[in-house]
Amino acid sequence: MTKPDDKTTTDNNTKDLFNNQNLLLIRQAVMGQLPAPKNNLLDTLPQTKYYESKDKPAPTLHRQARGYMKTTASLVGRDKDKEQSLFDLPRFDTNTRAYKETLTKNTAIAGHLCLALWQTSKNDKGVYTIDNLKRFADKLNITPQELKIYLIYLGGYQRPITKLNIIREKGKKDKRILSIYHDKLFLVRFNILLKDKETENDFTNDDKIGTNYCSFIKDRDITSVDVAPSTSFIEELQGRGLGNVLVDDGFVAFSLGLSDLAYKLFCFSGSNKPNYKINFDKLIEKKNLNLERQIKGEYTATGKRLRAGKGKPKILAKIQEALTELKDKGHLTKWAYDEATELFSWTYSSKIIKHRELMPPKTEQAEETGQTRQ
Repeated sequence: MTKPDDKTTTDNNTKDLFNNQNLLLIRQAVMGQLPAPKNNLLDTLPQTKYYESKDKPAPTLHRQARGYMKTTASLVGRDKDKEQSLFDLPRFDTNTRAYKETLTKNTAIAGHLCLALWQTSKNDKGVYTIDNLKRFADKLNITPQELKIYLIYLGGYQRPITKLNIIREKGKKDKRILSIYHDKLFLVRFNILLKDKETENDFTNDDKIGTNYCSFIKDRDITSVDVAPSTSFIEELQGRGLGNVLVDDGFVAFSLGLSDLAYKLFCFSGSNKPNYKINFDKLIEKKNLNLERQIKGEYTATGKRLRAGKGKPKILAKIQEALTELKDKGHLTKWAYDEATELFSWTYSSKIIKHRELMPPKTEQAEETGQTRQ
């Protein structure tokens, strides 16, 4: 394994795509010919730290649902609700409609890993089974106990989800309908080994950790965990809704090495157009990076301030630092901010997320991959 390359990626990275095996892999993906992984993809995924390597073969590719990436770009942040946080006090949340608007970065990345493994290793019922929690947790550099809590967060709470529907009528312009609703991000089912003669009735809520949607029993071995993405994410992996982006299998390891805000921008920038422009006020909106409360503070319905905001200059500086981090680590080739118009612009490389615009001309087979130009 080579040492990390600390050099900033330049526009040459895009040109290099045509000089190695990446272009071949992208062509195979467009034609629906992604090579089958050897053994279990969990065995071949990069370890918890992303390393540059010029002497290794081009990485294999998988898809990430753009709706999940947009959701994590918005939701990732610190959990301010200490009373409800499973990370502070693991317990059973009796709220019948358990709902959360915050997701930690590592929990979100656990979801990316679930999406990658679900695509290659799901069974005929559409479920991926984690049969070794430690092997899975090792890929995230966490303990099995932490993994169980992350899975509770992915499957145990309702969260806002963004979904795009395109209505096509013959002879008319397509209608793009954006839906924002609440659902669990994943179906998560813990399979627990009971002691002799034990039944579900032997346990109260005090013996459980989780919510009414998803829970496990304390001090009992978990033999496996069944995982499946929400219906909307499955549709995106199939090419509907917001579609998906092709990424190499270093996606998870690369994400783990990012700061929270850089990770949010990394997911937000995950489109099939490498060049992007957006105004500051739009970038911080709830549906995008969701930073408005950090700037203005939090207030009750009656106007009482709960938390002071950090102000626009500080958040602007943080965003610029995060963009610089993404450039230094090779995801962006360049970025700029125009103070007069408050407009951000950036161009990302093909290091992790593969450009839709660098792929072969649009074909019927390309449509099957779900590689939209959004």
